[in-house]
Amino acid sequence: MFDVLVKGGRLVDPKNGLDKVLDIALEDGKVVEIGEDLSSSRAKAVVDATGKIVMPGIIDMHTHMRTVMGHPHAQRMVALAGVCTTLDMAGPLDNILETIPQAGAGINMAILESANPHTTLSCARPDAAERQALIEKSLENGAIGVKLMGGHFPMDLDVQGAFIEDCSDRKAWIGWHVGNSVNGSNILGFRDAVEAAQGRFLHIAHINSYCRAQVRDELSEALEAIELLKANPNIFAESYLSPLNGTRLTIENDEPLSKVTATCLKKVGCTPNYAGMEEAIRTGRAGALRDNGVIGELLYGEEGVAYWKSQGTSTVGSFPVNPATSRFLLAQAKRDNGACVVDSFSTDGGCYPRNVIVENGLLLVQFGAITMAEFVVKASLNGARALALPNKGHLAVGADADISILDFERKKAYATIVNGQVIMKDGQLLGKGTTIICDERGVAALTKRGIRTIVKGALDPEAIKDRYIP
Repeated sequence: MFDVLVKGGRLVDPKNGLDKVLDIALEDGKVVEIGEDLSSSRAKAVVDATGKIVMPGIIDMHTHMRTVMGHPHAQRMVALAGVCTTLDMAGPLDNILETIPQAGAGINMAILESANPHTTLSCARPDAAERQALIEKSLENGAIGVKLMGGHFPMDLDVQGAFIEDCSDRKAWIGWHVGNSVNGSNILGFRDAVEAAQGRFLHIAHINSYCRAQVRDELSEALEAIELLKANPNIFAESYLSPLNGTRLTIENDEPLSKVTATCLKKVGCTPNYAGMEEAIRTGRAGALRDNGVIGELLYGEEGVAYWKSQGTSTVGSFPVNPATSRFLLAQAKRDNGACVVDSFSTDGGCYPRNVIVENGLLLVQFGAITMAEFVVKASLNGARALALPNKGHLAVGADADISILDFERKKAYATIVNGQVIMKDGQLLGKGTTIICDERGVAALTKRGIRTIVKGALDPEAIKDRYIP
């Protein structure tokens, strides 16, 4: 008997050439049958997907699931947004793993530990032994690699280039919020990062955030970013669709702790100091993130200022600084062969309330900027291929039973199914726990903690370069 039968939805699965109304049956965490008018009597549970889109589970390739500087409900927020699998880009690894019993909502998660001179490194110029020790410790404890935090906490370009080489030697994933001690989180820093990779694999985070007209206008910056990505197929890229960024609102010695925050304050016309931050929140040009007991919410005005002060400024928040022009161009850009220039949609969300892959992605489909098949490729298949998860990103018989069901008319996720379990349906959260995606080096440590695992394949830069053509 089937565990779950999803009936009557429009199944969109580009990898297997499917775009038609079909039923899909799930058993023991796998897809076991696909067909027309499968009998409901054969299933323990039926999900009616009539009039809805049924697609391989959404994979958000850039989120922040930690509770140290966010809140413990990030998993709930991505499950509500239709996300089955996510890549956390900063950790802290131990914090995420320790809080699974309270924070788990049933999703799959891969994790990058941050390479941060304020936390995981002793200084901004760690030697080879310290760099390599961080990478190896992260892999052994269940991460799939590390992330350079250059935009927030810059290091010299040669140090960050050395990290890329170290990760390449160890077949570890490496992400980079670009920025260095000379050029910041902008198109110049993006150029530097591409050059520093020297043809090696590198995941450059949220491409749209380097096209905010900090150097030139956002149109020319986005066009340059597209050409750089076309010319450097070793770069895996994602961009997000929300106007909101995310950053730390902490002020120390009358200066923002994060360089990104200082830039955002200037962008919205406020001074980069305590008074400027207070003005930005009070006037709605920044929001302070608060845990409301269920999810995270942004507070503005006097309420936001009071909360920010109550935390001693040590909180996170968002500024509406992502231009629509660059977001749109990056979302729909194609390579000469028809493959997507920017590999994946992302949110840089999780705890931040900007988990809008479904809402804004489907608006792009409705507008005609991308097809429904291209949406699925960017929202699911490309992430699965990059992470070496061959049973995800499609819904053939034998594939993992990860499914996102979308209400196209409302531009909302209707249901989220992970490992054959319905973890969210019509706004109701039903899932528990977390499955961590690791490579073989992290299995022992995660098993010792009693955490479920999915073992990914080895990082294969050549496979990532061989991009899928919708």
